[in-house]
Amino acid sequence: MHRTSVRMNRREVLGLGALALGAAACGGSTGGGGASASSQSLSGKKLEGTLKFYNWAQYVNPVNPKAYEAATGVNFEESNFTSNEQLLTKLQTTKGQKVYDIIVPDADHVRIEKDLGLLMKLDHSLIPNLKNLAPHWTQISYDPGNVYSVVKDTGITCFTLRTDTVKTELHTWKDFFDFLPHAGNLTVNFIESPSEVIGVALNSLGYSMNTDDEGQLSEVRELLLKVKPYVDTVNEVYVNDFQAGKIDLGITYSGDGLRIQAARKKDGDIAVIAPEGRSEIWTDNWAISAYAPDPVAAHAWINFILQPDVNAKEMEYVAYEVGTPASYPIVGELAKNPLVVFPDRILNEYEILETTPERQNTRQQIWNQFKAA
Repeated sequence: MHRTSVRMNRREVLGLGALALGAAACGGSTGGGGASASSQSLSGKKLEGTLKFYNWAQYVNPVNPKAYEAATGVNFEESNFTSNEQLLTKLQTTKGQKVYDIIVPDADHVRIEKDLGLLMKLDHSLIPNLKNLAPHWTQISYDPGNVYSVVKDTGITCFTLRTDTVKTELHTWKDFFDFLPHAGNLTVNFIESPSEVIGVALNSLGYSMNTDDEGQLSEVRELLLKVKPYVDTVNEVYVNDFQAGKIDLGITYSGDGLRIQAARKKDGDIAVIAPEGRSEIWTDNWAISAYAPDPVAAHAWINFILQPDVNAKEMEYVAYEVGTPASYPIVGELAKNPLVVFPDRILNEYEILETTPERQNTRQQIWNQFKAA
């Protein structure tokens, strides 16, 4: 419900690798951590009186910080960032300073920030509720064993359409892009997100969204230039127009698609399609700053949120999966939606975007040509 505003300006640097399902059970990760604070040093430490929480705006159910304060006596202090890049910059410019406790990076920024020594290794002895995570969330490729992070929630990039105006059945990204020259008078929107649009276009051609192959990138450039005349708008802020019936077909995020569908429930004319084959899956994560002034309280927060009843409240608020299956019966119907709690085909086949400066530059060049066409 609240994901549109927080996802703005943040989808250009994403995650590393695909989910590693069926991997070994979660191993211990107590021991050394970030440059300033080792999780080993937390054993027997007293719970601090404050938790400094640095998060996307409107991205935690307001009832949970209040419940955390009541349960622990810790004062919850929240500030907000607007992009993963801003989060990274803040962590770098305050390195060595005790400014933030809990932070919420996406998958790729977990990788980047742990390699820069900006994240604290988690003391699993202080997070016994890790046992509540689904096994596949304990072996994610960017942080196997939850050494530095715990999944907060997850979603996918998909497409949404009006069933009364899009008369053709579309099941894959190939179907989507093949249909565009036949869209006629329909209004089509692409998200303003070069890596993601180029990524799903690569998927439509049968390629990985993380490819560096020059020939494959040349093919995707040709595809995007071919369909550009049929793309009416390129806009990250699309939910209201879709809800008002002004958009017929568009690349969307899963939570946004469900919001659009719910708003037009009376009309019953919205389908949200999780494409067959490949697409993007993303995660946001709970992590702790390497220089956290209140590391015990930060661990207490993660342990608190991993309680099934507490995480159920998060799931109801954000309308995304939260990683603790015992929350699903509490949530009810929402948790039965395969666009919220994903089936194995999505967990096995979808990709998490991995970015590098070179990869990003290449995709920006393609995007600039697409926008200018």
